[in-house]
Amino acid sequence: MIYINLLPVRQIKKKIQARNKILGMGVSLLGVLAILGLVALVLGFKVGELKASIAALTKEKAKYQTTINQIEKLKKDQKLLETKLNTISQLKKGSQLTVRVMDELANLTPSSRLWITKMTFNGSILKISGIALDNATIADYMETIITSPYFRSAELSGTSTKGVSGRQFKSFSLTIPVVNADYQEVAAGEKKVKK
Repeated sequence: MIYINLLPVRQIKKKIQARNKILGMGVSLLGVLAILGLVALVLGFKVGELKASIAALTKEKAKYQTTINQIEKLKKDQKLLETKLNTISQLKKGSQLTVRVMDELANLTPSSRLWITKMTFNGSILKISGIALDNATIADYMETIITSPYFRSAELSGTSTKGVSGRQFKSFSLTIPVVNADYQEVAAGEKKVKK
């Protein structure tokens, strides 16, 4: 007896192969999806950790920001204080200089032969006007002024004859550049200390 196989073997094999391919692709697709899900899960955890870290750093930054603001305020206050101290120092130097110049001028002026009638001082230039017995007294006075550490030179602006109480005197005007001798001594002392 002869058996005839009427089943389509080739078609069945093709169907099995197609089914195996689809099944393999589905398993591969499921594997890729599982890997992607795992990667997404890991990245989600990392994102959460990073967000928590950012929040912590933001809080820490805010905490330090108050310190930074205080430091900036202290720097501004320090600059303001330095400015005030410099101003006070300059005022002290200026006030002491005026007193010293007046004292020096009083000590150098011969009261029996020369009299000062007018004086102006602007901090660096002293202008005086006065009367003297004669031109020699004015010349001696100018030479005496130059010897002082507070006066750089004495420049005669002009002389004229002036009558006072029936006597003839010499009227004069002097321009005297003033030097802060105290300040120069302190500066010279600081330079010596630095060496």
